[in-house]
This record gives sequence, C-alpha cells and structure tokens, in this order.
Amino acid sequence: METTLPTTNSALFNMPKLAEDGSNWITYKERMLTAVVPFDIDPMTGVAMKPDGSAPTQTEIDEHDKKIDEHYQKDSLVKQQLFSTITDRLLLRVQKLEGAAAMWEEIHDIHEGKTELVQIDLRRRLQDLRCEENGDAKAHLSEFLR
Repeated sequence: METTLPTTNSALFNMPKLAEDGSNWITYKERMLTAVVPFDIDPMTGVAMKPDGSAPTQTEIDEHDKKIDEHYQKDSLVKQQLFSTITDRLLLRVQKLEGAAAMWEEIHDIHEGKTELVQIDLRRRLQDLRCEENGDAKAHLSEFLR
C-alpha cells in the first residue's frame, strides 16, 4: 500500500503501538515526535499575514491556499500515523478532537500526567533488572534503556 502523499516525501513509519497501560510511553513519544512534526496555524485568524502586517496579493493568497491544502493532507497523514499506533480505547477518546495537534496533545497529557504510582512502578521495575551471571551486558543495558 502506498503511504506517501503525492506532494510530500512523508510516509507512514513502522512504529509499535502505544501500550494500553502506557508502559512504553517514553519511547513511543520520542519515536512519534521524530516521525511527525506538527504544523501550527495562527489560532486567532487562521490566515497567515505577511511579516510586515500588510495584506497579501492574489498570487500570495493562491500560494497560501495551496499551503493550506498541503497542511490538511499532512494533518490527515499524521492522524493516520497516530491512529495506527494507539489502542482502540485511546482512539475512541481522541477521534473527535479537531486536528492531529489536538489529538497529540491529548495523548501527551494522558501519558505525561501519570500519577506517582506509575513512576514508583517504573522505578521498581528498573531496580528489579539484573544482569545474570555471565549474561550479555550489552543486552542488559539495552533492556535497561528501553
């Protein structure tokens, strides 16, 4: 299946799903932010103005419309990337939000705002990691970093 938009070099990336309990949030977040860069639009007007504050020409307006179309195509691609890597329960929670940036913020807030219990559990799991006698230290360090 072709996943590249005709006007971009962007593509869906092979990413693991976000775990239901959010246990892989840290690595998921980094992978997602590396794969997808959000594009902001001025929330006040929704229209870009020239840096000097003057009104754009018709050519500039046409170019701006082309960029808006591109934005919506890329926004859809980002939504598709998010939806393919989150659980169905989380998808149902964010699907009604407007735009991929709002969806990402909600996912981010859910998992960044985890309670102290999750942090304690993570510390406990890190403390329980042991490299077995004559074990592979490199594999142990990789597991520790994950």
